[in-house]
Amino acid sequence: MENYVDSSTDLDTTNNITEVHECRINVEALKNSMTAKLRSDSPLPANCSIFRVPQVLRRHKSEAYGPDVVSIGPFHRGGKQFQTMENVKQWYLHNLLSRLNISLRTLIRSVCNVFEFEKRARAFYAEPLDHLSPNDFIEMMILDGCFLLELFKKFFCEGYKRCRKENFVPAEVLHIENDPIFNMDCMLQYLCHDLMLLENQLPWFVLEILYRLTVEEHIYYPSLSTMVLLTFSSQGSLLHNVESYLSHNCHDDGDDEDEDDAILHILDLIRSTVVFRFRKVKSLPCLLSQVKLPPATTLSEAGVEFRRDCMEGMMNIDFKDGVFTIPQLPIAEMTEPLLRNIIALEQCCHGRSHKITSYVILMHSLIASSKDIDFLCEKEIFLNWFSSENAYKIFNKLYDDTFLKHFYYGELCAEVNKYYNVSWNRWLEKLKRDHLSNPWKITSLVAAFILLALTLLQTTYTIQQYYSPRQ
Repeated sequence: MENYVDSSTDLDTTNNITEVHECRINVEALKNSMTAKLRSDSPLPANCSIFRVPQVLRRHKSEAYGPDVVSIGPFHRGGKQFQTMENVKQWYLHNLLSRLNISLRTLIRSVCNVFEFEKRARAFYAEPLDHLSPNDFIEMMILDGCFLLELFKKFFCEGYKRCRKENFVPAEVLHIENDPIFNMDCMLQYLCHDLMLLENQLPWFVLEILYRLTVEEHIYYPSLSTMVLLTFSSQGSLLHNVESYLSHNCHDDGDDEDEDDAILHILDLIRSTVVFRFRKVKSLPCLLSQVKLPPATTLSEAGVEFRRDCMEGMMNIDFKDGVFTIPQLPIAEMTEPLLRNIIALEQCCHGRSHKITSYVILMHSLIASSKDIDFLCEKEIFLNWFSSENAYKIFNKLYDDTFLKHFYYGELCAEVNKYYNVSWNRWLEKLKRDHLSNPWKITSLVAAFILLALTLLQTTYTIQQYYSPRQ
């Protein structure tokens, strides 16, 4: 009887607690507040392709993701360090309108008449951009887009006017002679760096629309993608990929079926110049055993031969009969930020496979120290413009904190490891290195072999004489 608890007492206590909580919390008001914050649509557009680089990637080298001289798009808009280039943008737009003899009103109306232009352009950014009114957003698209188009046109006409005698805009019409960008030798390199950053992009369709609206019909210009790539070909580390891409004039040669052929923005176009000649290989689910390779110097000591491959496309790496063939990779100022931003694009954008990420992981396996850099430079696989130690640091943390769903070099790594694990190959390489690397060592080895053979013959003859002496 002592353990009996009156249930009515418990019920009264519960009611009292509920009443106390209802006094402290207005349930109806809380419900209305939470209901107002609920969303019926996804906060991230399904087709977005321009992202802020995640902090988990940015922390490894933040300067590789931020612009230095020019802001394109909304993410870095308004920075004081970009004010000079903002003035250049306004000057470029004025010159463009004057040359075409059209009013700003006409250009704005033409852009706004494009079906759902603003809505479609906003959907490219992985942020709602609610702080930008429709007017501010359209102004930014027109100003930044026309600046880029004028820049590419000027570079094309200035760099290629000697190839044709007619149908070119004179330099004085494009105002190249007093252009601060073209009068400073270093400025174009700074701009190319900024224009390939993931956070510093405009949707490609915006550039295409503005290009169609502002191109002079009586003047020869190539396609928009060609003009963009010709500008970036001024950077030595991109020259070979760009020339190869333009010579074939296609977007999908070598791409997987899951790869979207449509260009998203300038960075995506540059990525296409790297992967478009990549032969079709089977991508495998990423396993640690597939990714791991011994360093290049260790493989060399085990009998693996490294050769520079002259095939087009830096990603077409092959291994056959103990020979590792790798296309040359220039290591220059643009190399690290380019690779980092393409990796960030592949990590964030659903429509892009992890091809460059796979390439970087493979290179990281081959480079365990600056000695591997020196070795690969000797084989002309790397064209290094830095010290070997600085080049090693570039690859040491290039893919840290990345996610790899499919590894495109899984089968290749399995073949290399299979060859490396055969003891005979290591023994044969040691024989070549220690005894067959120069004529003197070969002569010594042959002499030792002859001496050994003569000794065996003499021993055999002596034994024979002992057991079977002559009668």
